[in-house]
Amino acid sequence: ASSLSSHFQSAGRQLYIETKQALNALDSEEPQQQISIEQAQAWLLLAMYEITCDDYQRGMMSAGKAFRLIQMMRLYEIDAQRPLVPLTTQKMERDQDSPNLQERHKDDWVDTETKRRTFWLAYTIDRFTSMVDGLHSFINEPVIRTRLPSSEARFASGRSEEMKFLDEMLSGLEWSESDLSPFMETIIGATICGRALQHKQSPPAQTLDATYEFCRGHRSLNTLLAQRFQVLLMHTPLECLDPVRSFTALAERLTVLILYDLLQSKPLGSDPQATQLTKALLKESHQQSLDAVHDSALLIATLGQQFQAYPLTPILLLLGARFSQAHPELNDAYNKLVPPIVTTLQAPYNQSRLSRSFLQLLTADQP
Repeated sequence: ASSLSSHFQSAGRQLYIETKQALNALDSEEPQQQISIEQAQAWLLLAMYEITCDDYQRGMMSAGKAFRLIQMMRLYEIDAQRPLVPLTTQKMERDQDSPNLQERHKDDWVDTETKRRTFWLAYTIDRFTSMVDGLHSFINEPVIRTRLPSSEARFASGRSEEMKFLDEMLSGLEWSESDLSPFMETIIGATICGRALQHKQSPPAQTLDATYEFCRGHRSLNTLLAQRFQVLLMHTPLECLDPVRSFTALAERLTVLILYDLLQSKPLGSDPQATQLTKALLKESHQQSLDAVHDSALLIATLGQQFQAYPLTPILLLLGARFSQAHPELNDAYNKLVPPIVTTLQAPYNQSRLSRSFLQLLTADQP
């Protein structure tokens, strides 16, 4: 929290130094102590501080340490062996007669939920930071068997809530009919960004079947994004979103632009049928990208008027600027996006080391 306030930056720096010393000392102990959830959480917080306020590369190294600890603790499969067991009326009555048993159940659920939330925080950091340089994600989505986090209100009160798995949430209709928590919004946004990055990293299609598979994956992402846009607008206009939802909405619009850029740059074979498929897909994506540029400009302007921002917002601003520099003609992308991006990076609340570094990159690249 101190990293977000100019009044406490010196205290935050001292806390960072002491925390890193303590973690390094813990790593050097012989024999190695059992890994604790607090250790993984500390490395995650340290990584976020370094990424936003110190040195991005150093922060990525610390994040990698946190991800490895989380992997070793197998937090990606917390619920693999936890079948849903509905509470019977008899069991509920028995628990009500035993306050100690109720308290123990509550503590057990809070401990497990804390591990879930730690995992999902790492997951979002992994996905969004991977977008900067097109790196492979550390956490592999298909192996995740940890349920999504409960609402903040439930977690704070210790009232247990059985959530769905990520694949169930995205493949079902329930998520589109409910107002998701900010944390859940970032997880879904991170997932879509991660899938788009994985799609971009797929090898060039050399056969007609490979081209079909590429187009199928591309349309699947487009469908998911279209659903997200529709649901978001059902609840709140873009210009009225809070900082977290503004961040997520911008991430999803930029994913549309990344997919459009991919279609223009990726060789997809010379087979006539393959060429016809990709031309049709490019035509669809062109209109979606025009809309995404318009929405992105609105969201960036909204971010510039807010008094706080999601810590990783500069990453999205950098990605938006890169796209507009590469495709200045697309709905006047350069003139619509770059000036508000620069203004937002210069905003008082956004004066992190990460913002300044990205601002220098952008101003150096401007004609």
